[in-house]
Amino acid sequence: MTAAGQGRTEEPGDGVALRSLLAGGLPLLVASLTGHGRAPRLHAALVEAGLEPLPGFIGHDLPRGAKVGFQLDGQELRLVDEREDTLLRARRDGLDGSWVTAAKRLRGTMVVVLSGGHPDPELAPRALAATVDERARAGQALGAIVGVAEERPSLPLVF
Repeated sequence: MTAAGQGRTEEPGDGVALRSLLAGGLPLLVASLTGHGRAPRLHAALVEAGLEPLPGFIGHDLPRGAKVGFQLDGQELRLVDEREDTLLRARRDGLDGSWVTAAKRLRGTMVVVLSGGHPDPELAPRALAATVDERARAGQALGAIVGVAEERPSLPLVF
């Protein structure tokens, strides 16, 4: 994992924190959840949408086929389900630019959702990967590879 490409976003009292970074040059978004705020509902929605329990992280491939994806616009990142209902919002300025560039280029990202609280926000990328792997082996991680689309502004049609 590279030290470049680290962004963090968290709303106090919300129960959800995000960290965006590059892992081996690939975009990775780690969401951590507590037991309060909107976190329990988000966890249930992600399970329903097909994020799968991970047996481990390091040396494991993430599954595909979850029925969620990310949409980027000029102000925010939104996680939406197949009905385009927004499950999660994060300020775009809280995301790392390298993650945004890679996710747009690949039109996708690895996403891992950790339960059991937030890892230390100052963890170096390798230590974060070890924490994700540890949580996955303890049954506290869901994950998938999901799509990322950038919404482009359009001009209204005038007749």
